[in-house]
Amino acid sequence: MTNVTPTRKFGMTAALFALALVCVGLAAATHRVWPLFVAWLPLLSVAWVLTRSEPGLAGPPEATPIGAPSEES
Repeated sequence: MTNVTPTRKFGMTAALFALALVCVGLAAATHRVWPLFVAWLPLLSVAWVLTRSEPGLAGPPEATPIGAPSEES
């Protein structure tokens, strides 16, 4: 997975919300229900967009195995 800048994250989030609003508008215009169920897909993917890593952030710290000698000794 590649790093995503905060500006790009904001843009993708705004686009996904706009897509959900288009689905709601389509449901209102056509008096059909199915676009409301489709509108959840972009909203659920917002969580994935917002949790992607940003450039410059370090990865998770490496764990020291139990019983391994520490550097303090």
